[in-house]
Amino acid sequence: MKDGTVRTAIDTGCGVASWGGDLLDRGILTVSLAPRDNHEAQVQFALERGIPAILGVISTQRLPFPSNSFDMAHCSRCLIPWTEFGGIYLLEIHRILRPGGFWVLSGPPINYQRRWRGWNTTMEEQRSDYKKLEELLKSLCFKMYNKKGDIAVWQKSLDNNCYSKLARDTYPPKCDDSLEPDSAWYTPLRACIVVPDSKFKKSGLTSIPKWPERLHTMPERISMVHRGSASSFKHDDNMWKKRIEHYKKLLPDLGTDKIRNVMDMNTVYGGFAAALINDPVWVMNVVSSYATNTLPVVYDRGLIGTFHDWCEAFSTYPRTYDLLHLDALFTAESHRCEMKYVLLEMDRILRPNGHVIIREHDYFVDGIAAIAKGMRWECHKEKTEKGDEMVKVLICQKKLWYASNKGSR
Repeated sequence: MKDGTVRTAIDTGCGVASWGGDLLDRGILTVSLAPRDNHEAQVQFALERGIPAILGVISTQRLPFPSNSFDMAHCSRCLIPWTEFGGIYLLEIHRILRPGGFWVLSGPPINYQRRWRGWNTTMEEQRSDYKKLEELLKSLCFKMYNKKGDIAVWQKSLDNNCYSKLARDTYPPKCDDSLEPDSAWYTPLRACIVVPDSKFKKSGLTSIPKWPERLHTMPERISMVHRGSASSFKHDDNMWKKRIEHYKKLLPDLGTDKIRNVMDMNTVYGGFAAALINDPVWVMNVVSSYATNTLPVVYDRGLIGTFHDWCEAFSTYPRTYDLLHLDALFTAESHRCEMKYVLLEMDRILRPNGHVIIREHDYFVDGIAAIAKGMRWECHKEKTEKGDEMVKVLICQKKLWYASNKGSR
C-alpha cells in the first residue's frame, strides 16, 4: 500500500476512524462511513480528529459515490449481513470499488474456527455463513488475495473477462442498461452486478497512475463529462493554483494547522483540493446531484468527494468543518434553493471561528453579506486574483457567541 497503488479507501464500519487515521500516514485518503446508532456519534468523533467522515449506512439506497471510485473498502466487525437479501450490500461495495480494488473484512465469519464462541453462535452456523460469503464473492468476480488471522482480503476482477463468462441465469444477474452505474442520489439498491464499462481500460487499479502522479494526470473518465477535455482539465488545474495563491493572501490561516477539515461545496474536477494537496488539510469535494457528473474524475485523481443537493441538509454533524468554499453555487442553484437556507446550513456545519470563502457573481454578494451579518458572521468583500468587476470574493468568519439570558427567569 505504501507504493502509491492504493490511494482512496472507504471504511463502512468506522468506529472512531482509527483505521482511516492510520492510513493517512501511508498516503491513503479514507472516507469513514457510519450512522448514528447505539455507538453514538462515530462520525463526529472522526471529524473531531481531523479524519474524513460522512454520516451514512448501506441500507436501501446507493451510497452517494460514483461507480469504480475506491481503491479499497474495509469492514471490521460491522455486522452487516453481506449474504442476505440477495447479497445486495456486497453488490454495492462491488459497485463503488474500481477494477482490481480490494475488499478487506475482519470479524464474523472470518476465522470462525477460533472465534465463533465469542459470537453467540455455533461453529456450524459460522461455517455456513463463510461458505455463503465465498460463493457470493466468487459470483461477483472477486478472488481471495490474502488471508491471515482475523483478516481476509479479496480483490475485484481487474478486467471484464470474468463477467463475460457469467451465465445469464446466474444469480445475482448483471444489471441492465436502465440505470446509470454512477446514479447515486436517492437511487435504490438493486440486487444485480454493475459491470465496469469495458471502454475505460485505464481506470483499473493496476492501470491508473500511482499516487501522487495521478493527481495531475488527466483521468480517462473525463470523456464522460460534457465538454470535458485535456485542455479543460489543464486549464482548471492551473486556474486553481492561481486562485489558491490569492486566497492565502486574503486568508492567512489557509495552509496552516489552524484549518484541517475543508469542504469544496460545488467542485468540478477537484482543482481547489488539488491546489491544497501539500497543505495540512483534507477536502471533501461535493458535486451537485443536479450538475454534470464530474465526481468520477475527482476520484480518479486520488481525491474524495460525494454527491449532494444543497436544497437539503448535508450528512454531517453540526460544527464539523473548519473551512467551507463555494464557487458560483448560488449562480447555479438559486433557482432551486433559497440562499438563506443554504447559508443557514453552512452555519450549522461550520465550527465557531471557522472560515468561509464565497466566490460569486457580484449580484449575489451583497445579499449574502446581509444574511451573513444576521448570522453574526464577520465578512469582507475582496477582488478576485484577476480583479474582475462582475465576480467578487467574500471572506467570512463565524464568530463564537452566546444567546443572552437577559429577561429569562
